Amino acid sequence: MRRYAPIAKSRGTVIPSKVRAEVYARDGGCVGPKVGMEGPCFGQRELDHVLSGGIGKKSPSIPKGLVQLCSTHHREKTEHGRKWRPILLAYIEERDR
Repeated sequence: MRRYAPIAKSRGTVIPSKVRAEVYARDGGCVGPKVGMEGPCFGQRELDHVLSGGIGKKSPSIPKGLVQLCSTHHREKTEHGRKWRPILLAYIEERDR
């Protein structure tokens, strides 16, 4: 059985309410199933930064850099970012057209 390390505590990213509302309206729920992530949606809705700010840097909290994920799919993206980040960025680009 695989053991998971606890996810590190957030460094306190604050996403403005206007940006949060825009992403929630755009995505309409967890985008995990929409991009092919396996498993059912479970847990709280969370906003995740898809754009990379660089090593040790935060990315900007703008709608083009955020997606809505449930807790389960957020963890999947966090653990396998190299696989899911390009797919999620393509999803954002497609939605914004």
